[in-house]
Amino acid sequence: MKQFAWDYKDEVKPLKPYWNMCVGSCHGTTALRQDYREQLEKCQRELGFRYVRFHGLFDDDMSVLTRPMMGAKDEWVVSFTNVDSVFDFLLSINMKPFVEIGFMPEALKSKETTIFHYKGNTSRPASYERWDWLIRLFAEHLTERYGLGEVRQWFFEVWNEPNLGGPDSPFGFWADTMEEYFNLYSHTARALKAVDERLKVGGPATSNNSWIPEFLEYCKKTGTPVDFVSTHHYPTDVVLGYGVEDSQNFMTPEEGESVEDFLERRKEQHKRLWEKVDRGVLTQMTQKAVKEAGGLPVYYTEWNSGAGIASDGPFGSSFILKTIMDSVDLAEGYSYWTFSDIFEEGGMPYKPFHGGFGLLNLQGIPKASYRAFQLLNKLGDERYVRAGAQGTVDVYGVRKNACQAVQFLAVNHHSLLHEIREEEIEIRLTGAAPVKAAVERLDEAHGNALACWQGMGEPDYPDRAQLALLEAASYTKEETMEIKDGTITLTLPPMGAALITMYL
Repeated sequence: MKQFAWDYKDEVKPLKPYWNMCVGSCHGTTALRQDYREQLEKCQRELGFRYVRFHGLFDDDMSVLTRPMMGAKDEWVVSFTNVDSVFDFLLSINMKPFVEIGFMPEALKSKETTIFHYKGNTSRPASYERWDWLIRLFAEHLTERYGLGEVRQWFFEVWNEPNLGGPDSPFGFWADTMEEYFNLYSHTARALKAVDERLKVGGPATSNNSWIPEFLEYCKKTGTPVDFVSTHHYPTDVVLGYGVEDSQNFMTPEEGESVEDFLERRKEQHKRLWEKVDRGVLTQMTQKAVKEAGGLPVYYTEWNSGAGIASDGPFGSSFILKTIMDSVDLAEGYSYWTFSDIFEEGGMPYKPFHGGFGLLNLQGIPKASYRAFQLLNKLGDERYVRAGAQGTVDVYGVRKNACQAVQFLAVNHHSLLHEIREEEIEIRLTGAAPVKAAVERLDEAHGNALACWQGMGEPDYPDRAQLALLEAASYTKEETMEIKDGTITLTLPPMGAALITMYL
């Protein structure tokens, strides 16, 4: 049995809910869908997300900048109608946009390079003069429609993962060099600041914490404004080398290698990736990025376990809980990618559970990952500085002064393809006299709609009765538990978590 002990008077610090500052979503056009809006409103109401970030704001399916079908070559039509619809909706549900500026409108493209099913153009602008004009017009429209007092609370992030790709790559988000991205950033930041110098702009929006020192050095040398650092990470980045050293290696076939052979090689590599992924690797990455940011606030605008179908069950929830609790007081905001499986980067999925990024599945059924965020939001506002860690078990202590309670979040987690087993734990609190204890579990048998779906034969298109069963299986509940002399004992299954509350 693993034993953990705290004294009520042990040192505490404020616990800031940085995990619900922002959440990601699929590209901008999906925000015009009714089911998307219903699911996002549910997430805001139940999980408290304050901002949302998505790709494709300037893609042609948003009709921001187009050419008339019968117009002259240099004739332009600008429309913010769809943008307004999305932003109006966000404000109506007490959310704000974390504005990702991209991708390139077809009318301004310099290359034919695209990404994803929806063909976001990944090239630099053919004319920076026209780009600057568009950004100024966009910022002017926002400040006129919503007011400076509102828009100054937003964030403007330039592009998405420009370190993935390169001028000779058939894949990736940026069909150019690092230096050219810095040029794009400079033009964009200066155009925004020309409208109002207090609009918040940042980057480099890279994968795997990349380019932060180079980006900040460029901004310093050129006097380019930067208000925050943004980047992304996924646990397998460290194995694949996304954004490390020469990031084009990730997105470019080897010399003489066909695209088909390249994709097959990457597929085989993915099968054993997790053997090389350290437990708690994202916290290590965050510590490094915060140090490199040199005092600027850091926002992770994408993170996820990215573990396929395992992410839809207890592995996904335990990964979230450990990562969040280990990384407190590092980043200013942590934006989970994404809130919903309404997500069509590779085309719209059809299976209710398929390892999608979302906290909610296509039909709005909460996954175990969704319930993990609910557990986090039940925590009090002071955390014990000292956490407990033994083997694969971590225990985090929190004071919930609003109801005179002490909470312990226990997590039994390891990376995939690593040994993990059921654990018996004991938690003891001294210096106070708990009168009652309760536990809320999240594991294979609790809050796991994935297991329910698998048990019913994995239907591709569940009927109403099946959806009702999946919804019911997704819930967790608080149960009373025995406590004696401030001590409780508990069994934690592999990848299981439990929130224990001791009422004083």
